[in-house]
Amino acid sequence: MIILTGTSGGIGGAALDTILEHKLLQPHEFSISSWNGQTRSKKAIEAGIQVRKGDFTKPETLAHTFDGAEALFLVSHPSVGEERYIFHRNAIDAAKKSGVKHILYTSLTFGGVDGEQSVAGVAQAHIRTVAYLKASGLKWTIIRYATFQHLWNNFAGFLRLETSGDAEVVMPTDGPNSWAHRADMGEATGRLLANWRNYEGKTVNLTGPELLTISDVVKLYSAHTGRKVDVKLVGDDEAIEYHKQHKTLPPEQEDFLSNWASWHNALAQGEGDFIDPALENLLGRKPKTVGDLADVLFTAETNELDTTDFNGAA
Repeated sequence: MIILTGTSGGIGGAALDTILEHKLLQPHEFSISSWNGQTRSKKAIEAGIQVRKGDFTKPETLAHTFDGAEALFLVSHPSVGEERYIFHRNAIDAAKKSGVKHILYTSLTFGGVDGEQSVAGVAQAHIRTVAYLKASGLKWTIIRYATFQHLWNNFAGFLRLETSGDAEVVMPTDGPNSWAHRADMGEATGRLLANWRNYEGKTVNLTGPELLTISDVVKLYSAHTGRKVDVKLVGDDEAIEYHKQHKTLPPEQEDFLSNWASWHNALAQGEGDFIDPALENLLGRKPKTVGDLADVLFTAETNELDTTDFNGAA
């Protein structure tokens, strides 16, 4: 049996839907673990999938969450800060104590093909978690996800799509990235989880089908909407100061800006400059490009700027 975490999120939810819709695993072959012991998935409820309670941030709730499972799909905690490494470690320790033999962990494609080093702040907790998992004595699989396409405007100076008229995008620097559709990666994950034993000791890179710089995406946005957008690459200090002066983010999120700047430096150093066929192979079709989803990605009604996870993420 495999236990799935993170099924209320974009990746985990799409993976769960894929498993249920295509009957890739039978109900007795997997369970769900959530922080409150509940699921919002009507399909899972209808299928009678067992739901267990376990909160990574509260180790005392994990004592028996993973009992009886052979494998755990460990979705990383929704944050961009390094504190989540502690939460991941809690889950790994609890799983090992419960007798879990294999953990499949979700990471990011920052750090190039192997991801062992990165200058991106958002990658640091992942790097530490992967090292801890590999040293744990457990079997492991690392699933690395490309940048979600719908987050393009977070990279692009937190560009507000609901506004009109000329705009200015101020960033530290820029570089190529293999943007991917979150739903595609979630579906591919569901298909991978259905055959999780085949991925022991493997790192799977789920990248998008094309390489685009942030500036390239902004050009696509401008062409699609007719809105003139001026891109300025000004270095870390000036970009951070610009967004503080213009109050781009609320005051409680300003400490996050140094982390944000590090994303751009990672791309400028080529950390996102590769494409892997794994996503296409798992889907059995071509993954969706930014252009394919322009009507969704470039419209405020379908792509509202989301900075929820940025609090305290220095």
